[in-house]
Amino acid sequence: MFAISVITAICLVSVFVGYLAFRRGFTRTPDDYFVAGSSLGYFVLIFSLLASFLSAFSMFGMSSLGYRTGFGALFVLTVNLVPLGALWYYMHRKTFVLGRARGWMSMGGPFGERYGNGMRAVIPVVVLLASIPYLVAQVQGIGLMVEALSEKAIPYHVGLFFVPIFISFYLIMGGMKGAAWVNTIQGVFFSIMVFVLFFAVMAKNGGFVPTMQLVFESHPELFQLGAKGGKLWSYPMVFGFAAAMCLGCVCFPQPYMHAYSSRTVKGFKTMLLSFGGICLIIITMPTLVGIAATVIVPGLKGVQADKVYGMVASQTLPDLLAALAVAGGFTAAMSTVNGLVFGNATNLANDLLKLMVPNVDQKGLVNAARWSVAGIMAICVVISWNPNTPVAELSVLAFGTVAVTIFPLWGAYFWKRATAIGALASTIIGLGMNVVFFIWGGKKMVLFPSDKLFQLNGFLAAFIVAGVVFFVVCLLTKPGKVEQKSLALFFHPALDGKLGDNAMQEGNDREWVKA
Repeated sequence: MFAISVITAICLVSVFVGYLAFRRGFTRTPDDYFVAGSSLGYFVLIFSLLASFLSAFSMFGMSSLGYRTGFGALFVLTVNLVPLGALWYYMHRKTFVLGRARGWMSMGGPFGERYGNGMRAVIPVVVLLASIPYLVAQVQGIGLMVEALSEKAIPYHVGLFFVPIFISFYLIMGGMKGAAWVNTIQGVFFSIMVFVLFFAVMAKNGGFVPTMQLVFESHPELFQLGAKGGKLWSYPMVFGFAAAMCLGCVCFPQPYMHAYSSRTVKGFKTMLLSFGGICLIIITMPTLVGIAATVIVPGLKGVQADKVYGMVASQTLPDLLAALAVAGGFTAAMSTVNGLVFGNATNLANDLLKLMVPNVDQKGLVNAARWSVAGIMAICVVISWNPNTPVAELSVLAFGTVAVTIFPLWGAYFWKRATAIGALASTIIGLGMNVVFFIWGGKKMVLFPSDKLFQLNGFLAAFIVAGVVFFVVCLLTKPGKVEQKSLALFFHPALDGKLGDNAMQEGNDREWVKA
């Protein structure tokens, strides 16, 4: 129960930080509440973005995935994270430039200005539907760990409410500024604790090499690609998982939110380009912990393997450090819920509500986002009530689903021939195929290579079809008035040069951004 006390203390500190942001006036206007007044500096940007993606999936999910499937999980991380920073910068450079100049506060900003209100309405719905599995993964992971740490004194169904209630309080009060401050504190904390746990686990059996030798003797399949008759970590499976995670990271709300909230262009660049390397190092630690745990806490299956992070901590660390290590995993889950719930609430208020109620005032906009935070959290708790899918698989489902929006995003910024009809058709068909595959064959159809799909997983099949639909429909349809008018803004010659601080400082005064 000591670990529960530590986690409760962290939750209370987080609520206090959100309250502090509220009391200091950082939530008075929509600009303050949604994008922190574009005031976040280097350190807060980097650790806030890091914490908003390093989640229960990264700690509990990756340790469980390593425990169940072995070193193939590290191949996924390498293929996914090494190119991520460059891809993010390439895709979101204009998000930062135009977002600052045009006052965008949500994902619908670029899609709405480039394609019109139809796309602006579709994007928040698609992103919310894709986010739900990822958020459920966090809430589910939290519930399982609360149950395990309290030795079932706090049942799973009670534990589901434990952290979401705290998160709702500090997001509702603190807005983006409060969320970023909380994420930074939590990001630093869990980064330290995952290294403490890694070294303790490896020391249990005499170091990294002796530990891996023990694992190899008892579970040689964990060191193979294509084990279990070629079904586990085959090259199509590695590529499918990695592509879903890499492309999904580009399309979730977090990079948009942090681009709009950055104080300077240098902070924006540093945040994106450093993310992949830092993330790769930190996520590798729990994956290796999970692999090593097969000889420390053997015999866990399916969803129960999501408890391995806490169980191996209790076996290898003194009670105090074990509690802190597991609390680090909890803060990772909390910080991702912060970013994803707040990003979706921001989309619902700034995109859907504004379309339905064009004259909504500033207070109404902020209040709508606050109610959305509470509503999204409640939905996730309900869906988490009966856990059937491990955290890692739930998370990849979410990444793969949201990745279909990358074609309209790319077209908005880099292809003058992109049309609203092509963007809508691509997004709706891509989402629909993911849903159909899930209903048809469950998670295995979406995540794992299938003979029915020419050894592609459902995500890749849906992604490829969405891309083909986007390009074909755009070529067959003519740009409307909105698309034609947007070209002057999205393809202005000033955007082709090197991004610099002076250009950004002058951006609000330039005529082209006022078009």
